[in-house]
Amino acid sequence: MVIFVVTCLAAGFIAFPAIVAMHIWNFAAGLIAIPAINVWQGLMLWAIAAISGFIINDRKKFLIAFKTPDRLSDKEMKTLLERMKIQSQAQAINSMILKSGDIKPVDKVDKSDEKSEKEKENV
Repeated sequence: MVIFVVTCLAAGFIAFPAIVAMHIWNFAAGLIAIPAINVWQGLMLWAIAAISGFIINDRKKFLIAFKTPDRLSDKEMKTLLERMKIQSQAQAINSMILKSGDIKPVDKVDKSDEKSEKEKENV
């Protein structure tokens, strides 16, 4: 009994309107230069028409509400602005460093090497 009811509902609300949409489209195709469609395309046409009708007639059902965040306190706003300022300064410094191209790795320098170089310079 359940299968029979489901089949009748599917035929009445899905298949029959799809076939009617297909026939209406194909009738219009005879009058206007548009291609004819088959049953599956009629089903898609019916789905488009049905969904559009639901959206147009019942706007409240399909509205999407976005919750706006609470306003930031003055302290949070100052903290956020400080972080943004620090990040922008860091980006500027990084871009200057990367543009220079003269980055050399820092190695440990022996004090004895420094003394010998200074002695050479003094001579």
